[in-house]
Amino acid sequence: MKVGLLGQKQRAAAWEKHLRLLAAVSEVVITSKISDLESVDACIILDDTPQNLNKLEETVRLKLHTFLVAQLPTELSRLKKVYALVQESEVQVQFSHWPTISPSSQWMKQQLPRPESIQIYKELSHLSFSENKVRFTHLWRDEVAWVVKWMDMGIHKIEANRTPSGSDRTAIQIYIKFENGSSASIYCLSAGSEELHKRVAAGGDILLNCDVLQQSVFKAYTGRPGELMSEIQKFDATKAAELSAALFIKAIKLNKESAFTSYDALQAAMAIDKIEKMIQNPSISSSSSASS
Repeated sequence: MKVGLLGQKQRAAAWEKHLRLLAAVSEVVITSKISDLESVDACIILDDTPQNLNKLEETVRLKLHTFLVAQLPTELSRLKKVYALVQESEVQVQFSHWPTISPSSQWMKQQLPRPESIQIYKELSHLSFSENKVRFTHLWRDEVAWVVKWMDMGIHKIEANRTPSGSDRTAIQIYIKFENGSSASIYCLSAGSEELHKRVAAGGDILLNCDVLQQSVFKAYTGRPGELMSEIQKFDATKAAELSAALFIKAIKLNKESAFTSYDALQAAMAIDKIEKMIQNPSISSSSSASS
């Protein structure tokens, strides 16, 4: 398979190393022009600019399997258009949603395909938040997308509130109820005293407790005969890019859905849009449906 890398040369060179490790990849083309991709079978777009969805639309029209490596886009109207194009072209499209593609998340999903409940607590120290100028929305959008992807179920109800109510940052609390009765609770705090990031998922006789910053997962489960068992798995976060490239190529070879599809991006954007409308206008009923 011939794969094109569309983007800055230095960044593309790093991704070339990941692709060279894959037996299915026979040749890699690095370019900054879409016109140079005519002879490739698939491409990876390395672009964090607002124009990256334009490039994605263009490569999909060229019927190229495409992996967009960028911050997860949330423009609802644009993602609807991308999804429609993908459906028409029948190509594989993958988005680099790192919370979903990370080795720890992939392992958690294997252990618990559909949780009954998820709880997320994400705290960023006030000093770190101020120095890095991290947009508060980035703190919770990725978590919402991660939950929606993992649950893989229509949304019945969303509740969201921000504190202080007049501020565009500090803290947000989100509750999502899914159509099968499962639920997710997300709390993000930007004015914390320390750095914390926990994701806890439970279902059946399994509980998974992920320390995201340490990339370790504590698993508690019921063994035989009813004995409580536990184990700890540790993961290498630096392998996320390598894993994502492998998942993309695998999806193409097997003609199966990628790790985070255009449909996943659209579903996440729909939930995020609902939440943003709620926190901007608290009078919006929290019981109104967010289903697609």
